[in-house]
Amino acid sequence: MTKMVLKTLSVAAIATLLLTGCGKQAVQPEVKKEVADFACRQDGVLAPDFTCDPYAEGSIVALGIAKMNAGNDKSMQRTEAMASARDALARQIEVKVSNLFKSFKSTIGSGADSTFDKATSDVSKQLASQTLSGSRQVGRSWRHPKTGELFVMVGISNEPVKAKIETAVKTSFKNDKAMYAKFLASKADGELDKELEKAGK
Repeated sequence: MTKMVLKTLSVAAIATLLLTGCGKQAVQPEVKKEVADFACRQDGVLAPDFTCDPYAEGSIVALGIAKMNAGNDKSMQRTEAMASARDALARQIEVKVSNLFKSFKSTIGSGADSTFDKATSDVSKQLASQTLSGSRQVGRSWRHPKTGELFVMVGISNEPVKAKIETAVKTSFKNDKAMYAKFLASKADGELDKELEKAGK
C-alpha cells in the first residue's frame, strides 16, 4: 500500500513539474535600445538648433548670449547679446584673415615676415570694423524659459566679406611693390581666389 501511494505521489509530482515547466516560458530581460538624441538643449530645455550650432547658408555667423539684467531691461539685454555676437563674429573674421595670409605666404614663398605681420594686423582690424557695421541678426532670437537668457545669431553674407578681404589685401600690399606684384601674380594664377573662397565660408 505504501509503495502504491509513493508511486502515485511520484507520478503526480512529475506530472506537476512537467505541466508547470511547459506552461512557463523563460522570461527574457528587456533590452533597451539606445537612441541618439540630437535635439538641441540649453540647461535641460529643448532649444532652437542655432543655439547649439550657429549656421546660416552663405553667411559667416556667430552666437551672442546675454543674461537678464537686474532691472529686467529686455532692450539692454538684446543690445548685450548683439554686442557679444558681433565680438565673436569679428574674432572669426580675424582668424580667417590670418589663415588667408598664412596660406598666401606659403604660396609665394615670401620671407618678409614683418610685411606679412603688419598686413595681417591691418587687414584684420579693417575687416573687423567693416564686418561689425555690416552684420545683422539672422533669424529669430530665443529666450530661455527658465534662465531668461537671450540667444541671438548675428551674421554677414560671404560675398561682401570676400570682397572686403580682397580690397584690404590689395591696399595693404600696395605699400610694398614687390609683394604687390606677387599678390597680382598669385591672383592671376587663381590661387588667391581659392583662398578668398575659403575665407568667405
